[in-house]
Amino acid sequence: MWLAEFAHVLVGILWIGLLYFFNLIQVQSMPKMMEEGAAKPYTQIILPKALFYFRHAALWTVITGLIYYAAGRGTVEGIPSHLIHLGMVLGIIMALNVWAIIWPNQKKIIAGALEGDALAKAKRHAFLASRTNAWLSLPMLVCMVAANHGGLAF
Repeated sequence: MWLAEFAHVLVGILWIGLLYFFNLIQVQSMPKMMEEGAAKPYTQIILPKALFYFRHAALWTVITGLIYYAAGRGTVEGIPSHLIHLGMVLGIIMALNVWAIIWPNQKKIIAGALEGDALAKAKRHAFLASRTNAWLSLPMLVCMVAANHGGLAF
């Protein structure tokens, strides 16, 4: 069971780390990168790889989390917890945002398949889904930590 937990935590750190990178660094840096002509190389070279790891880390976080949960037969370290269920629901919503909203829009943006209002709309949808995930990650992390440390009174 420790292997499932280790894998879950490892890919979860990768996922949430990239989520915070996109929300705290990329979003604020893109206007300056556009001004200096660095946005195109970034979006063509770095961004596709970062998004690959981002979406697959989301998927593997959910998969390893479900394996870890199933291995504990519905408990975490012997604590039956409504908190872990809430954390799981938030994590699944976040993963669905990645695969159903963020990635499809980013794929179109990177490919240069959109212009004008359609491009602005795709950027806005991807941004809002990513920002939603950033905010949902906070209560999700609280639930996950609390479930392993005796509840919210930890």
